[in-house]
This record gives sequence, C-alpha cells and structure tokens, in this order.
Amino acid sequence: MELSQYGELFLSESREHVSAINDLLLALEASPGSREPVEGVFRAVHTIKGMSATMGYRGVADLAHALEDLLDRVRHGRRSVDGDLVDLLFEGADALERAIEAAVAEDDAAEPDLAPTLARLRGALGDGAPAEAAPAAAAPAAGALAAADGAMRVRVVVAHDSPLPGVRAFMALRMARALGEVSEVSPDEGALQGAEFRGVLEFVLRTERPAAEVEAELRGAGEIERVEVAAPRAAGAPAPAAEAPADAPAAAPAARARNIRVDLRRLDALMNQIGELVIIRDRLQKLAAVKDEPELEETVDQAARLISELQDEIMQARMVPVGQVFDRFPRLVRDAARSLGKQVEFVIEGQDIEFDRSMLDEIGDPIVHLLRNSLDHGIESPGERRAAGKPETGTLHLLAARERSQVLIRVEDDGRGISRERVLAKAVAAGLVPAEAAQSLPDDEVYRLLTRAGFSTAEKVTDVSGRGVGLDVVATRVRALGGTLEIESAPGRGTVFTLRMPLTLAIVRALLVRLDEETYALPITHVGETVEIPEADVRSVKGRTVAVLRDEVIPLISLRGMLRHGEAPPADGRRMAVVLESGEHRVGVEVDALAGQQEIVVKSFDATVGTLRLFSGATILSDGRPALILDVGSILAREGRADAVAAA
Repeated sequence: MELSQYGELFLSESREHVSAINDLLLALEASPGSREPVEGVFRAVHTIKGMSATMGYRGVADLAHALEDLLDRVRHGRRSVDGDLVDLLFEGADALERAIEAAVAEDDAAEPDLAPTLARLRGALGDGAPAEAAPAAAAPAAGALAAADGAMRVRVVVAHDSPLPGVRAFMALRMARALGEVSEVSPDEGALQGAEFRGVLEFVLRTERPAAEVEAELRGAGEIERVEVAAPRAAGAPAPAAEAPADAPAAAPAARARNIRVDLRRLDALMNQIGELVIIRDRLQKLAAVKDEPELEETVDQAARLISELQDEIMQARMVPVGQVFDRFPRLVRDAARSLGKQVEFVIEGQDIEFDRSMLDEIGDPIVHLLRNSLDHGIESPGERRAAGKPETGTLHLLAARERSQVLIRVEDDGRGISRERVLAKAVAAGLVPAEAAQSLPDDEVYRLLTRAGFSTAEKVTDVSGRGVGLDVVATRVRALGGTLEIESAPGRGTVFTLRMPLTLAIVRALLVRLDEETYALPITHVGETVEIPEADVRSVKGRTVAVLRDEVIPLISLRGMLRHGEAPPADGRRMAVVLESGEHRVGVEVDALAGQQEIVVKSFDATVGTLRLFSGATILSDGRPALILDVGSILAREGRADAVAAA
C-alpha cells in the first residue's frame, strides 16, 4: 500500500489534532494545576508522532517526540506548569503545524528550521535526556505477555466509524515493524484494502519493548479503538475467528462508516453542476408553461421537484458549523493580548450555526481584522481600565446567529469605544470631509469613514494594527461576499461590529426588477417589501427625495438615476419601489416594474474599467438572457453618502 496518496488525509487529521492542542494549552494556561489538558495534549502529540513516523515525515515525528518527552515529565510530576513552559509548548505546537504543512507539500524551500525549537524543548527536560517510561506497575505484567524470545500476540481493532480502516490497520502494522519482527499477519496485507476487511488485525511481534509501550505506539496510528497484547498461541492451536469491534453494528462492512471525508473540489463541482441544472429547470418550466400539453407539464414538474431536492441535499452537504473557523481564534486573541500587554476574556457563542463551506473559507480573514481592531483600538490597558472604574480584564465577544436567511457575526468589546471627534479630525485633515459639514454627519456615516482605504486613528503602528488596512479590507471583502458591515459604538462602553452574510454564495433567491427592457436581480435577503407609492406621498426634504410609507419617512432613490439609464417613462401618478433593509436601515429603490422572483446562480463578474461599482455578480435568467446582480451594500452606502451631503 502506497502511503503518499494519503497525505491529504494525514494533513486534515493532523490539523484537527493541532487545533485541539492549542485549545487544550489555553485551558492549561488558565488552570495550570489541571491534569486533563496535559493528558489531552499528550495523546494528540503522540498520535501525530505515530502517524508522521508511519508516513515517513521524520522531522515532524522528531519534533512530536520531543514535545511528548516534555509532556511526559509534566504528567508524572517531574516538571511543573508555569508561564515559560506554556509558552514553550505553544512554540512547539506552532512549529509542529508548520512542519506538517511543509512535509505534506513536499516543499523543501518552505521547510521550517526546527533545530532551535527542538533544542529548547530538549533543554527544558533538564538533562537533555528523554523522560523515563511509565512505571511498570501501570502496565499489564509483561512476563505474562511475552515468551522467552520476546514474542507477543497483538490484536489491533480499528474504530468502527473510521472512513479508511484498511489504512489505519496498515499504519499500525508499519509501526509494529519499527518496534521489532512481525510475523503471522492475519489477514494478509493485500486483504487490508478489500471491502471484506472488518477492522481487526492480528500478528505476532517479537520485540524488547514492554507491552504497555507497544500498545501506546500502535494507538498512534489514529482511530484505533483498542490494542490487545497477549502471550502467543501454542503451536497447532486454532486461531480465533476475526470479529468486528464490540460496538460495531452487525451489518455488512459497507454500513460501518457513517461519515466520509470528501475533497472540497468535488463539492464545488457538484454545486456548479446543480447550478446549471437550476437554470435549465427554470427554462423548462417557462417553455412548458406556453405549451398546452398536460403530460409535458407533469414531467417538467417532476424533474423540477427532483432538481430542487438534489439542490437542497447538496446545499446541506456543504453546510458546516462556523466553529470550524472560530476554533482558531482563542489562540490568536491570547497571543495578540499578550503582545499588547492587555488582559482579555474571550467568549465565543453560536459555534454550531452552519454556513456554506465556500462562505466559511472567506469570512476568516475579515473576522481576524475585527478581533485585532477590538484588541488594539477598543480594549484598554489594565491601568486605563482601573482609572475608568472598569475591571482590569476586558471582555471580547464573538457571536454567530441566524436571522432569516442570513447569518449574523458580531464582534463586541467593552472597551473605550470610538471617539467621534477623533475620527472627524482625522477625516477633515485627510480631506475626506469638509470641515463645515463634519459636525452634522450622523454617527453611522462617521463610523463608515473608518472603512476608507488607508484610514486609521492609531497613534502608532503595532504588530496588531494601525497600518490602515483593517476595516477597509473587512468592508471590501464583506461587500464582495454579498454582505454588509455595521458599526455601533458608545464612548467608554465599547464597540460592536456586525457582519450580515448570506448563507451561501452559489444559489440565491432574487427579486427581478426592470428598467425599460433591462432586467436586474436584487438578493431577496435584503428586500423588506415592494410597494406602489402615490405621487402625493413623495416629498423633498433638504434636497433629498423621501417617501411617506405608513407614517414612516424613508429615503427614496431612483435606480434609473443611479445606473444612468436615461429618461424615465411618463409617470402615471404612482411609483413602484423596492424597500431594502439592512439592520435598522431602510431605503426605497424606485424601479420601472417588477418581474417576479427566481432562484439565480451567481456567476463571478469581472467589471470593465469605468463600470459603476454597484454589481456583485451576474446570472442567467430562465429565458436564457444574462442579468446583473445589484450589490445592496453599495446602494445603501451611496444613499448614506448622499444623505450626508444633503445634510451639509
């Protein structure tokens, strides 16, 4: 069996172990006397060591072994837990992650220099020697397990839910051969790749190692339910029948695995194909509607139902909890807070909220920028917080929640808040806002200045922020993903950043609107309602057009004017408008006509030079014509800027 083909599986599983190591080290730092985090880190490191040695990644195995030796001393009370040790273990975890990535990529140029970290880990052992093995009393009596020639019969049971039991068994077999001489393998190696393999491997091992060490090493293959070591059978004794794991179902082998790992590229390909099917479904339904043939209509309806069900299944297969991204942030917050000399309690909520995988991959960097911004600009130093009557430890919240067909991601701190005067002073100095109009700007427009490219209120550049590339990057990326960024702040009480994101980028429901013969799509998640506004309810306030809608005054903007679409058709006394909503912000967009709703497949859109920045993509309609997708965030931003100019 060629193991190089399982590099991606090794990488995926190792990343999970490294993530667990970081979480456990954070728990150990918070509670140095706790034994559970130490045991958890030891098990994860030991598993990485075994898997990497089997895969032939020697550098990773050596580093994991050094970490394991140090952790073993902590486990047995020969090394106390203090800040220096935790920092060293974090350094080792970072080096381990870099070594794993480089080993799987087979990139010699990117291979990290592990020598300094190895030297510090071995130096922390005191005498530079590896930790002693666990006391013999902790293991089964070795004398009862081995014959005079050091032989022992080993039985390895792979976890029943392992997606690749044959690979796990083969890895355990290779690890056993590194410990000594292996014979009487049952089933043979060729059978490990077959569908008949039930996850149970037996062999005779001749080694000088004690039984407890053999068991520990073989468990390092990963997804091993148990390892049984016994004295070898007498010559001629019948071999016991292979059996499935005790808690495995009695069904056929194919029923063993309930979950499998799937390459994301395959899911992307499926999503692209179902997107094309959705377009064809809509075209078929439109064609069938003009044909008076009941049998054709019935067949098309059945096909449409099956396509919709298939679409839902693929969408669900792509949904993953946001916790997969959130899990890496506690370590980031811990390191950033230490570098700034601040004390921060980091609270995460809503980790089980599900996102489309494509969205999940995209939102990580914007959240990192927001967290760093809150740590640097928001939360004060312990001294400042004491002087303000606050606890020395600041609080930083990261929250995910569902709101209709959107996901809200909120980053909230209890720091100093945003100084309106300071932002305006910087904006006036940079020529972004006329001095005479500065004080009349509403708060949300002032905070939106922070998203301008290169704009920063930091007095000095730090390792965390202050280079003017934070909120600009967030706003640009979020808008490109079809979402919006909202900023709220109260001086002395803190700041809240809210991202409103669609569940998926691939297929969305949209409202179709018309200007003359052109059709445009508005994502339905931002559409509050559609209304006909009598001409008598349209007013002009401070040079801005507004509409009175059920005693509420909302801004009214012309999509025709925004797109420079030429003269409007003659008015008939009523105006058709789409009310867009983003949080508490509502604005009416005037259109010529509505063309119904449709599920649209979002296609990337590379705008030509000079194209208005009002489009987030393109799609193909059911009649085969292309249509541009309007970017609601850009429309709302333009309306906000127009309000500010009018107020000035």
